[in-house]
Amino acid sequence: METFRYSVPRSVEEALHLIKEEGQAAKLLAGGTDLLVQMKEGLFRPSLVVDIGSLHQLRGIRKEEGFIWIGPLTTHHDLAHSALIQRHGLALAQGASKVGSPQIRQRGTLGGNIANASPAADTLPPLVVLEAEVQVSSLTGSRWVPVESVMEGPSQTVLRPEELITAVRFPVQEKGFRSQYEKFGSRRALSIAVASVAAGAYQEKGCVKKITIALGSVSPSIVRASQAEELLTGKALEQSLIARASTSAGQACCPLDDVRGSIWYRRQLVAALLARILQSWMNDE
Repeated sequence: METFRYSVPRSVEEALHLIKEEGQAAKLLAGGTDLLVQMKEGLFRPSLVVDIGSLHQLRGIRKEEGFIWIGPLTTHHDLAHSALIQRHGLALAQGASKVGSPQIRQRGTLGGNIANASPAADTLPPLVVLEAEVQVSSLTGSRWVPVESVMEGPSQTVLRPEELITAVRFPVQEKGFRSQYEKFGSRRALSIAVASVAAGAYQEKGCVKKITIALGSVSPSIVRASQAEELLTGKALEQSLIARASTSAGQACCPLDDVRGSIWYRRQLVAALLARILQSWMNDE
């Protein structure tokens, strides 16, 4: 690892000044579970590391003005155990509970998971189905970006070098909404997803009024299973429909062959994971 300067800002404004002055040569340090590994491997060689971990105003979970607000420094452990998240965004709590190991969940943050932009990130598909958005701030102001639009590819986002994620929020869903996240990895713990599926739906008297399905680790970015969503919308869940929708979702995978699995294998996994979610919902009716 090459030498670098290290700074601990006392405020968000000070952090924004530091990254503005240093430009692309600066890196933000939150939990450090990804950045430090990447620096050791030589993937990043920043001249300045800005440690924002002590900015407590960027932590916490609250319900306010029709939204669930999450500070970007909120850890995966806190997300997984939050009563608010479990009640209003169960898929996100489930995704956070599957990140890495207990030690990583105690350090890793939601903002870091978003900014790291891994197609295999466990929180991104749940955030997409919850219609979440992130607030990104700079010295000139802030803007809101849907999580679905943040990622442009592996380790690539729409965030500019001078911007910092300062909030994450998703709308409090109406009665009848449910969400779920399923993941398959090569082992039960410390496992990177070979494929993952999140689904969020409104159901009324057994009928799917609206559904969003997001797929992880099957494409360079998170993708929606739009055709499967269309198949399910307006219909009651039953076995043949679940089979057709699950197969359709598998076909939404974009080519991504790597050491963890072929595209054919990932398509089978996506179909099986979505079928598991829909089957559990049908059995609950």
